[in-house]
Amino acid sequence: MTTEHALAPLDVDPVEHAASPEAMRRLTDSCLRTARARLDEIRALASAPDEALTVAATLGKLDEATLAIRNAGDFAQLVAVAHPTAAVRDAAKEAEPKVDELSTALLLDAELARVFRRLDARHLELTGPERRLLEHTLRDFRRNGLELPPEGQARLRALNEQLTQLGQAFETNIAEDTRHVDLPASALAGLPRSFVDAHPPREDGKVRLTTDYPDYLPFMQYATDRQAALALYKEFDNRASSKNVAVLDRLLSLRHDKARLLGYATWADFVLETRMAKTPAAVSQFLSGLRAHLDARARREMAELREMLVTLGGKADDPIPPSDRVYLEDQVKRAKYGVDSKEVSKYFEVSRVQAGVLELTSRLFGLRYQRLDAVSWHPDVEAYLVTDTHGAPLGRFYFDLYPRADKYKHAAVFSVRETRKMSDGSRLLPIAAIVCNFPRSKPGAPALLTHGEVTTFLHEFGHVLHHLLSESALASFAGTAVARDFVEAPSQMLEEWAWSKETLDVLALHHETGAKLPDDLFDKMRRARGFGRAIATQRQLFLAALDQAYHTRPPGLDTTAVLREIHDSYTPFKYVEGTHFQATFGHLVGYDAGYYGYQWALSIARDLFSRFEREGMMNPKTAADYRAAILAPGGSDDEARLVERFLGRPSSDEAYKRFLGAD
Repeated sequence: MTTEHALAPLDVDPVEHAASPEAMRRLTDSCLRTARARLDEIRALASAPDEALTVAATLGKLDEATLAIRNAGDFAQLVAVAHPTAAVRDAAKEAEPKVDELSTALLLDAELARVFRRLDARHLELTGPERRLLEHTLRDFRRNGLELPPEGQARLRALNEQLTQLGQAFETNIAEDTRHVDLPASALAGLPRSFVDAHPPREDGKVRLTTDYPDYLPFMQYATDRQAALALYKEFDNRASSKNVAVLDRLLSLRHDKARLLGYATWADFVLETRMAKTPAAVSQFLSGLRAHLDARARREMAELREMLVTLGGKADDPIPPSDRVYLEDQVKRAKYGVDSKEVSKYFEVSRVQAGVLELTSRLFGLRYQRLDAVSWHPDVEAYLVTDTHGAPLGRFYFDLYPRADKYKHAAVFSVRETRKMSDGSRLLPIAAIVCNFPRSKPGAPALLTHGEVTTFLHEFGHVLHHLLSESALASFAGTAVARDFVEAPSQMLEEWAWSKETLDVLALHHETGAKLPDDLFDKMRRARGFGRAIATQRQLFLAALDQAYHTRPPGLDTTAVLREIHDSYTPFKYVEGTHFQATFGHLVGYDAGYYGYQWALSIARDLFSRFEREGMMNPKTAADYRAAILAPGGSDDEARLVERFLGRPSSDEAYKRFLGAD
C-alpha cells in the first residue's frame, strides 16, 4: 500500500503532523480512510447471518471509526486557530468539512442502519456503555436524516456543508480581528506598574492597547480614564462585525432550515433533544427561575455601584455603561472590603500559578507531571506526560498559554486524541491541549494574573483532567464526551480551589518575596466575593437568553435589535449603541442553543462541590470517589446517575441558590 493510500493507525499521534500543510492533509485523509475501512467492515454484515453481528464486529468497529474520525478532526480544530503559519492553519481548516461529510454520510447510510437495527433486535447482553452506544446510534440515524427521502438527504448534506463553512468563517473572523486604540500615556493611570512598564509610549507619545485579553481585561478593571475604557470596549464588542453579522444571519437561517427539514420546530428543539435539559421550555424555566431569584440582590448591588459612581464624581442619574461594571465592582470591593485587586495580583505571577496548578492537582488526584522535550505547533508550547504515583502513563497534555498573532483569543481545552480500551486490552493514552491568552513574564517585568484569571486557569485545567483521567472503554464516551449541559460541571467545580486558603497557599506566592497570601487579605477577598455575583450571573443569563432567542425565534430577525432587547431586559446596564457583540460571541458556533449549559452545569458543580466542602478540599478519599464517579466514566452513563453516584442522592439546585444568595 502506498503512503498516499495508507490507513492511519488508531493510536496515531496527531501532534507529529503539524509541521506542514501537506502533513496536516495526510493526517486528515489517512484517518478518514481508516474510518471508512471500519465502516466498510460493518456494512459488509448487512446480508450476513445474525450470528455474525457480534458486539465487536458492530459497536466495536463503530467506536474505532469514531476514534479515527476524531483523530482526523480534533487536532485540526486546534491547529486551525493556534498554528503560527497561515498555510498550515488553512490546511487544518480543510479537515472539518471532510469530517462533517463522512459523519453525515455515516448517519445517512441505510446499510449501516440496517446492521444496527438487526443488532438491536438480537437482544444481546450488552454492557451499559454498549447499550448506550447502540441507543445513541439509532437515535442519531434518525436525527441525521436517515428517514428523509433522497432529495431531503441531499438537501441535508448541502446544509451541513454550508453550516460547517460558515461556522469556520465566523470563528476565523474573530481570531483574525485584533483591534486597538491609541491613547495618551496618561490613560494608563490606575493600571498596575507591570502593565504600565509593558506599554511604553511610542514616538508619538501614545500607547497602543489591543482587544486581546492581556490588554483588555486589566484596562477594563483598573483604568481611571473611563472614556478610554469605553472606547476600547466598543472596539472589543465590534471585532469581526463587518463580516460576522452577515455570517450569523446566514447561520441562523440555515440552522432553522435544517431543524425544520428534520421535523423540529426550531434549532433549539433539535439541539436540546440530546442534552440534560431536553427542551427549550425547560431551559426557559431554568433561566427564568434564576433571574427571579437574583432580582432583589442584583438591585442592591447596582445601588452600591451607583453610590460608588457618585463618590468618584459621577451623577446619580448618569447611565452606567457595561464597560464600567468590573471597574466599579473593583472600587466597591476596595472601599467596602479593603480588597485591592492589584495587591492580590502580586501573588499570582503566571509561571508560579502554572506550577501551582500542577502541584495542587498532583496532590489531589495522585498524579505526577513530567515535562517533555516534544514536538509541538509553536515554540511557546510546553508538553507534559501525566503518570500515576507508580509511574504508569495516563496521558499527555500541552500548555499553550500566551497570546500571539492569529491565535484563538479565548481560553479553551482542545482534545487531541481520545482514550479507549484497545483490542489487545491496552489503553490508548489520551492527549489534550489547554489554550489561553495570559500575559507573559519577561526579565524585570513579571506578568501578574488577576484572581479571575487564576480561576479561569483552574477551570480549563478541570477540562484537561476530565480528558486525561477518563477510563471509558469506548472512545465514543471518552473524557468530555458527555451531554453539553454537563460538560462544564467538572471544570466549574475546580474553580473553587481558587477560593480556599489551603489551596491558595499552593497557588499564591508573592512574585518578589515568595510569601504566601496573607490571611487578612484572603479574608477580605472571601468577604468581597459575594459582591457583584448577582450582576455577573445576570450577564450569564443574558448571554444564555440571547443564544436561546436567536435559536427559537423565526428566522430573518434583526440580530442587533434582539441583542439590544435582551441585553437591556436581563442586565441593569444599557446597550452601547453602535456595538455588535453578537459578531464576537464565539459560543454561537459550537455552543449554539447551548450557552445556558454553563449555568445548568454550574448548578450541578455547586452540588458536587458540597461534598468537598463538607469532607475537605484536599481529602484524598473524596477526590478518589469523584474521579471514579464523575471523571473516569466520561459519557458512559447517564449524567444524572453519575452525579447521584457521587453524592449518594439526586442532584438539586439548592446548593447553587444558596451560593447565589451568600455574602
